[in-house]
Amino acid sequence: MTSQLATTYLQNHSGDHSGDEFVKFLDDDEIEPDFSNVTPWKILITDDDQTVHDSTVLALNGVIIHGRPIVFSHAYSASEAREVLVNNPETAVILLDVVMETMDAGLRLVEVIRHELNLQSLRIVIRSGQPGGVNTAHESYRTFVDSFTIKSKITRSALIDVLEEVLAPTPDA
Repeated sequence: MTSQLATTYLQNHSGDHSGDEFVKFLDDDEIEPDFSNVTPWKILITDDDQTVHDSTVLALNGVIIHGRPIVFSHAYSASEAREVLVNNPETAVILLDVVMETMDAGLRLVEVIRHELNLQSLRIVIRSGQPGGVNTAHESYRTFVDSFTIKSKITRSALIDVLEEVLAPTPDA
């Protein structure tokens, strides 16, 4: 049986199929990019909801950001996330829920990340389930967070855009 790689894309032209999703299958003999010598972006998904983990992995599976693939780590609480970060300080991005074991566990973790663990280059993306929580997040945390999103409103393309923005090379790099 021949294995095939499926890539999903949206057709962006007018007609009967405008906006429909299609799957394109690549045959085995088509050239796939070789990422064996490329360091992947490590992204830590931190949320107490398993469906958020599953949908994030599904949405970002196979996505390449600035020429690098993505690998995922998972944490289901702020304390678990802290442990993952201690053991993996090279993690590039944390996708962080606010409300987990406490109403502000994610925001408290931001302080731990920046002050206790001193992970200044880690990009923090807050993904809140409460729309008001994103807009009214403690002002003191805003300077330590790279992006804020609302879980129920973010699309696959918007999540990719956020990652491309926060992982963009800096002019001094």
